[in-house]
Amino acid sequence: MTPQQTQQRGIEAQRVLDSPVFHDAMTMLDAQIVQQWKACPVTDRDGQMLLLQLAKVKAKFEAVLVGLIETGKFATHQINLDAERNESKARQFVRRVL
Repeated sequence: MTPQQTQQRGIEAQRVLDSPVFHDAMTMLDAQIVQQWKACPVTDRDGQMLLLQLAKVKAKFEAVLVGLIETGKFATHQINLDAERNESKARQFVRRVL
């Protein structure tokens, strides 16, 4: 994947995390998990474990999006550094030619 593609993925991931609809959906999911966990009988170890796994998957999903954002920021920084280096090389070349 090119740095530009990585940068774009980061931008798109940021849009998802910033989306009010996404935020509402994640909040509702959290609330439903907690509600079901509270309603789960103490003797239902499998149900409790399933709800715990669901909560962990939800958190992992959000962490993956944050990771994409951070990777995109790094790609942006790398793109900017490469552009600065190319400009510097071009300036040096022009000075040598002139």
